[in-house]
Amino acid sequence: MKQALNIIHLVSNPVWGGGERYVLDLCKALRADGHSVAVITRGKQAVDARFAEAGFTPGKLPLHGRLDLISPLVLARVLNRIDGAIIVHAHNFKDADTAVRARRLMRDGSKVRVVVTRHLVKAASTGSYARDLYNSIDHIIFVSQAARNGFMSSAPKVDASRLHVVHNAVALPAAAVPSAKGDTIKLCFAGRLDPEKGVDTLLKAFAATSGTTLTIAGTGRARYVGELMQLTSRLGISDRVEYPGYLADVAPLYAASHIGVIPSVVAEAFPLTALEMMAHGLPVVASDAGGLRETVIDGVTGFLVPPGDEHALAARINELVTDPALRTRMAEAARQRAAEFTYDRFYKAITDIYSGNGR
Repeated sequence: MKQALNIIHLVSNPVWGGGERYVLDLCKALRADGHSVAVITRGKQAVDARFAEAGFTPGKLPLHGRLDLISPLVLARVLNRIDGAIIVHAHNFKDADTAVRARRLMRDGSKVRVVVTRHLVKAASTGSYARDLYNSIDHIIFVSQAARNGFMSSAPKVDASRLHVVHNAVALPAAAVPSAKGDTIKLCFAGRLDPEKGVDTLLKAFAATSGTTLTIAGTGRARYVGELMQLTSRLGISDRVEYPGYLADVAPLYAASHIGVIPSVVAEAFPLTALEMMAHGLPVVASDAGGLRETVIDGVTGFLVPPGDEHALAARINELVTDPALRTRMAEAARQRAAEFTYDRFYKAITDIYSGNGR
């Protein structure tokens, strides 16, 4: 008989993003599988509301990192009251440090396993504090090989047996979403409106296309969003660009689009947006950086272009716009590629790590 686990996720980011969705999807899957799941946050409405919608009531701690003395103490008291083995799953090293210190304060810290997921492509710190922390964490999960390679690029002194690459995944559409794509070629972007996402590069590239429309779904800081609106106007494309804001359900957008674009100017660890677009049969034009190289196959499921290169981005978009046969061929290849990243595979890998059966 499968043993039910006690799992607590620590989520300190004050805004909603891909990492928070990773946690929410995992929490829902764990709960459906009969495990006891709790979430602790910093009490930020933007994050707590999403968990509340799914039936979770987050606990609250400061989660301020290394100098925070309150969070480890309170977390230790919570953990002491739980019977049986416990997994504390953090999603950055700051929160993992809180979990490690809480375990040291417990009456019986041996019942707690600390796990952290690394959602960034970034070199590891190499000081003595970081070294001790890395080797106090039971398992470090990377969402892509790019994230692991970035971490190891500074040659940290860490037990390699604690490191795991588990590609994230998305649930594939249960059925095709009805759509009426029409003759106008529709491009789409969905994500945080932030300079690192390269939306300004996308707008400049889009201005070099014709017979197209672009939907930019997402929210961000008012100043940056205002700058994007101004750029849209200066480029003379306001009549072809739509900003619907945050979309709780992006499936209809993808179903109505022909091409997905991910123009990030930084190396993202593993953008779920790429898999979502591909699962809906969209060829994806994306930046050749980070985990995008592990999902988008250049020339097969879409195209990879140098980050920040508006001319290369425009050229590849125009190639897809003007070649219906190419779009059709890449659309089918994209669906097949997305189907390789099943949530069942992801979930099994994570729960194997929780139970000590991981690689």
